[in-house]
Amino acid sequence: MHHGGYPHGGSSAFLLAQLGFTAARRFAERLAPLDLEPRHVGLLRVVAAAEGQSQQAIGERMRIAPSRMVAFVDDLEARGLVQRKRNPADRRAYALHLTERGRELLATALAEAATHDAEITAPLSEQERHSLHQLLTKLAEAHELDQHRLPGGPH
Repeated sequence: MHHGGYPHGGSSAFLLAQLGFTAARRFAERLAPLDLEPRHVGLLRVVAAAEGQSQQAIGERMRIAPSRMVAFVDDLEARGLVQRKRNPADRRAYALHLTERGRELLATALAEAATHDAEITAPLSEQERHSLHQLLTKLAEAHELDQHRLPGGPH
């Protein structure tokens, strides 16, 4: 039986929302033993890719309000994952760097992310996985989704 032109009565947007929610919940569960949340992994990834950039620049790139960014970095610094270093060119700015522990934990988290991705897409063939990724990328770009922004994270 078809409802509103969609098989199984569900729209693609609804299915994407359900899958997104399930994937996010499972990823959070996978990171819990590492005492990390997906938003921590997102920030560690961006800091690793933009080592030495200012806290403000990284916050702007991830669209995190400055006050939230301060609390966020305080948390990661207290755990020994990120270091703030004074920028010699601008004494008011802090450059962000990963610590050795931050680097190791990020590598572990990214390995977990790869396993998570493989599990979520396991029912698909290699070609289907490739096609799905291309289609999702096309939709994300069309809706101007930023890969550095944290889904459901602090804004």
